[in-house]
Amino acid sequence: SVPAPFDPMQSGPAEIAATQMYKNFKPRFYENWFAQLGEKRKQKLYDNIDIARKKDTDSYSEWESLNTLSASIINGDIESYLTVIDEMKPFDDLLDYGSDFEVGIDTPDSLCIEFHVMSDKVIPQKVLSLTQTGKLSTKDMTKTMRFDLTQDYICSCTIRIARDVFALLPVSRVVVHAVDNILNTATGYEEEATVLSVAFDKETLSSLNFNSIDPSDALENFECNMDFKKTQGLKPVERIEL
Repeated sequence: SVPAPFDPMQSGPAEIAATQMYKNFKPRFYENWFAQLGEKRKQKLYDNIDIARKKDTDSYSEWESLNTLSASIINGDIESYLTVIDEMKPFDDLLDYGSDFEVGIDTPDSLCIEFHVMSDKVIPQKVLSLTQTGKLSTKDMTKTMRFDLTQDYICSCTIRIARDVFALLPVSRVVVHAVDNILNTATGYEEEATVLSVAFDKETLSSLNFNSIDPSDALENFECNMDFKKTQGLKPVERIEL
């Protein structure tokens, strides 16, 4: 556990500092002539003591809450896991690359994350290049290139999600399901489908050299359901059970 920020039976650090500033008050040169200005500044320093005392109280209360939450997590309280995720919001910086993150927990040792990828928004439709004359050229991205980028993008997101969870909670297994809109050739309409399901174990994931891995190849180290063809992209797969 993290040590208390100060002894609650004594003044806190912010109050001590504010009190010292009040005690060290000395009128400035012009305040010797305009005493009212000096008294006003001195009163403000005195008022700051109460403000600092409240700051210390809030700091101590926050420490108590975090310490209690930490103890609950260590004891495997599942509700505390959800509280940490809700308060820390580890997936917020991924919202530009995915949405609708849903968390499921059955045991203190494992956790499941489902997220809806946004490949249509994230993966570009066009390719930009410079011609020999220095002009900007735009052309449609080939399907195979777009499929490859989509696969790497989704695989990267799942790895990032697993790493964030392992860094935040004392679990040893994280199952991630990636859901995307896939064309159903039987109906001609797009439907939501699971396009990737992977079970990460903490020990293996932490052993990888993330500076050199290829996201798609890296998933071969784990139990993984992925059906990818260069000419067709990702296809629906069965989910791995938590």
